[in-house]
Amino acid sequence: MVQGTAKVMNLKGLHIKPAGEMSRIALSQPCKVYLKVREYEVNAKSVLGILSAQVKCGEEVTIVCDGEGEEIVLKEILEAVNNKFGIQ
Repeated sequence: MVQGTAKVMNLKGLHIKPAGEMSRIALSQPCKVYLKVREYEVNAKSVLGILSAQVKCGEEVTIVCDGEGEEIVLKEILEAVNNKFGIQ
């Protein structure tokens, strides 16, 4: 199991586009991937799960990966969050 944290800096938080990108990355490997923010822990392979956490700009999120490909997924998701999912 690996985990890492990053601060969401997208002005609208994790709205549909970044949530879709996070889900796409999470689905690329067979490991379990969870997003933790405040009291929420959601399945990061589910766009609706990510949206249900209502992550706002400036909030810190923790990504937890467990299983085959966990390090790859963690690295890619943290890079995407830090790069604002390519959205300006």
